[in-house]
Amino acid sequence: MTDLEVNKTVDGEYGYKKYDTHEGILFCIELTGTLFEPVESLQGRSNLLEILYSLKELMYQLVIVRPGSSVGCIFHYTDINGAVDGVYEFLPLRDVNAKDMKTLSDFLEDIEEKRINIFQYFKFDGSKHVSLERLFQLIGEKYSEEREDGKKFTHKRAFLFTDNDAPPESNDTEATRRISKIVDDLDETAVSFTTFFIGSEEAPFDNRFYSNVLKLGAQLKHSDYDGPSVRPITGSDIKARILRGKEIKRTMFQCPLYLNKDSNFIIGIRGYAIVTHEKYGTRYKLTYEKEDIRQEAFSKRKYLNSKTGEEVDPKDISKVIPYGDVNIELSAEALQQMRASYEEEGPFMKVLGFRSTDLCVKYFNNIDKPSFIVPDELQYEGSIKTLASLFRTLRSKNKSAIIWGKPKSNSNSALYIMVPSHREDRNDGFYMHRIPFLDELRKVPIKMVDNDWTQLDNDLLTVTETILKYFNLRQGYIPSEFKNPGIQNYYKVLHDYILQVEEIKHEGWDFSQEELLRQDDTLKKISHIRGKIEASNDSDKVLSGYMNMWNLFYKSLETNNVKWSEPVAKKAKI
Repeated sequence: MTDLEVNKTVDGEYGYKKYDTHEGILFCIELTGTLFEPVESLQGRSNLLEILYSLKELMYQLVIVRPGSSVGCIFHYTDINGAVDGVYEFLPLRDVNAKDMKTLSDFLEDIEEKRINIFQYFKFDGSKHVSLERLFQLIGEKYSEEREDGKKFTHKRAFLFTDNDAPPESNDTEATRRISKIVDDLDETAVSFTTFFIGSEEAPFDNRFYSNVLKLGAQLKHSDYDGPSVRPITGSDIKARILRGKEIKRTMFQCPLYLNKDSNFIIGIRGYAIVTHEKYGTRYKLTYEKEDIRQEAFSKRKYLNSKTGEEVDPKDISKVIPYGDVNIELSAEALQQMRASYEEEGPFMKVLGFRSTDLCVKYFNNIDKPSFIVPDELQYEGSIKTLASLFRTLRSKNKSAIIWGKPKSNSNSALYIMVPSHREDRNDGFYMHRIPFLDELRKVPIKMVDNDWTQLDNDLLTVTETILKYFNLRQGYIPSEFKNPGIQNYYKVLHDYILQVEEIKHEGWDFSQEELLRQDDTLKKISHIRGKIEASNDSDKVLSGYMNMWNLFYKSLETNNVKWSEPVAKKAKI
């Protein structure tokens, strides 16, 4: 996935400059005596092990969703061989690769099998002071190092782990000032901090020092994720928050929004993708052996004459538009002239008017993924205040904006609805939906049955609504809570092959129910609901009664052999 930036070419045409999203995540773990201690909420696992296991799963997920991301890990307050000034680089900051994944996997396996003692391995030395000033300088150095591939980081994130809320610098005003200045310098180079302040009910974390250094000492305007939060967390929150590291905002477009073009009232907007799909990577590559070295083979496209089979020079090929039995050839200039008659040059969005949200948002508008719209202050100053005012006004009046335009220079102009988010929504901004034209609407099939079951349908709707209340399923299906089992299994096979992980297979590949539930989050959820339904036969007579109504309905369908017929096509009148 790539981010987009608007730029203007030499000849005045607008376009988009693409660059690869390249993120670098650096784990900075401060070793303390309490970090090695077992935690009851983690089934006896220590907070340090929870961090490392979460790091392992994060790397596994990044291979699937963003294989070009870089991950590193450093420890401080350690006297292990290879440590410099108490800081040890466990994993260098580089793209996720099999070598680092195997290093971490083997290390955790050695701990599980008790071949090594993690406390003795790191040689924790609480007396070997590592100043935060030196640590933050090191973070900056890691992100500024020259890389072999020449790629620069577009996102730089330092994950700061500690359960020590009173470092020596907290009582030194001059040291605090110097650290704050370094954080300001890191902010200027787009390095942001995501904090993991670990506390407990018995020993809550006091975040006042870090709040002063990280939140007030720098604006952290580059933090696109958790923001400048210094909220303490417990050990059970570590994994969930680390795995959010695979989330990233993807800019889909940037363009001007004309509120009133005649008076030159323009603001800048930026659109983000709300939904993205995890996909399989490249299934395979074609390679060949040359001088005992494996090299990648590349394909080449040729154009052949359909009658003679002779190769045709690509320069002699032209694009035509079929119109009936006629092929019309239009030049690029002719197409541009045709488009200029109904749309402007370059990306633009223009407000046509406003309408009640209840009248605008229809179920048949769901033909494309919506975008999340936020102001873009870099293009037009004052965009944040203007769009914020528009947002408050439209939400208070329950209205939406009707927009005409194209968010990208290579897209076609269309109608859009810009809907303000609900008050219950955690995101404050606009959702932009594309409105279909008349010829894009599908005909809705009509249910045709022999008998009039209107009353029965209404009764079943009431019964179903009551059942859903029992299971608290009002929020519906939340994709972020369910992993795709096909994709996960595909990459698990590759992961186990690379890391040489042995797994005992069931005879005939007939997995047990427990194994299937472990691999598929959706099946696990369904099994949980099924268990509640089965338990209701003994404990909840009301729920079991509603379920029996549905069972009787299905049995009546089987007994009467009722079928749902297809809609009858109407014959045209002559």
